[in-house]
Amino acid sequence: MMGEMGVHHDEGRMHDRMSKQWDKRQVELKTKLHLAPSQEPAWNAFVQGMKMPAKPLMQPMDREALAKLSTPERMEKMNALHEANLAAMQAHIKQRSEATRTFYNQLSVEQQKVFDAETLPEHSRWKGKRD
Repeated sequence: MMGEMGVHHDEGRMHDRMSKQWDKRQVELKTKLHLAPSQEPAWNAFVQGMKMPAKPLMQPMDREALAKLSTPERMEKMNALHEANLAAMQAHIKQRSEATRTFYNQLSVEQQKVFDAETLPEHSRWKGKRD
């Protein structure tokens, strides 16, 4: 149905775009934090822990295989895939939270204020405003 409505979703391209955007934000954040040399290992661990997975977390459905199943079987298969995708996302969120918490604790109070301000969700973008 989504295809009929003209909605096409390219997960690979979106993943690449998000990854490039994150790389750009890392450079900006590191510059604004003015890290001391002793904080570099913590920064590197943070960056590693925040990396986007090499492939998208959401596993696509095999539409041909689903078409061969009965409706109840298809629903069961789709539910299992959905649960697996949710588990993968939750694990990734936990990893990123731990990486952030560990790095944040290595920052000075002034750096924490910068980090807080720089990582605040940009609600102005949700309202149609641009930087």
